[in-house]
Amino acid sequence: MIEDILKENFSTFKKDGIYGYLSDYGEQELEVRTREKVASNHFDSFLFEISKHHSIPVMDKEILRFLKNIPNNGTILDIGGCWGWHWRKINQIRPDIKVVIVELIRSNLFIAKGILGELIDKNIFLVHGNAINLPVHDHSFDGVWSVQATQHIPSLELVYKEVYRVLKIGGLFSDYNLNHSGLTKFIYRFLGKKYIVEGTANNQFFLRRTTNKNRSLLSKIFKTKIRSRYTEILFSPEYKLPIGGREKSLLGLADFYLANFGYFVKPFARQRSLHVLKLKVI
Repeated sequence: MIEDILKENFSTFKKDGIYGYLSDYGEQELEVRTREKVASNHFDSFLFEISKHHSIPVMDKEILRFLKNIPNNGTILDIGGCWGWHWRKINQIRPDIKVVIVELIRSNLFIAKGILGELIDKNIFLVHGNAINLPVHDHSFDGVWSVQATQHIPSLELVYKEVYRVLKIGGLFSDYNLNHSGLTKFIYRFLGKKYIVEGTANNQFFLRRTTNKNRSLLSKIFKTKIRSRYTEILFSPEYKLPIGGREKSLLGLADFYLANFGYFVKPFARQRSLHVLKLKVI
């Protein structure tokens, strides 16, 4: 049981109802300061705010793809789950599944509690933790999910090794991050914007776009083939065009199906995700 896994690592809840507590953020201190400022803002609608930065219809469909690989009564680890919105419908879709969200920014977990409501401590459990040192035992999860989180962690190899460690045999890891696109790079330069492949952005946070370097690193650790997927083709908030981001947008639904064209949409895709199964213990 996932409750037992957590209790073995954290003897009690904190008073705020969140497992764990971080105080030393190391190389991610800048990230924490930036994200805490965002989390301190007031938003009339959290889903509307999310739709400015993520295509909700696209990612809702990606969740369904991911869940097809999770067995009955399975367990999922969400690395950097932020406000937890990906799992707001889990009790309708797969009530048998338990999800543990590990998030670096404690303030984000307070927001997640508000969005997820009664799902907390039933289907979903919140942990204040760091992806480079996950506070769970080996072989604990049937799936690991992450969206635009590992791109902000400098020590990517440590993250991938931790993911491998906590996955069960046959478990799936899906990691979504910003795509490194030559076309996007050209447009950025045309608009006079700085295009970062890997480095610090605006002295606010670390950013690493997904390249074949990421895929090679993941392949080295998992010792198997890595599959790439390209998503958010129409959704481009960087150009002030968050088309199809809202929850019930038909354009957002069409955007999801564009991902089926694979490498043909690679130059236009905002996201590139890497997907891998843990086939054996090495």
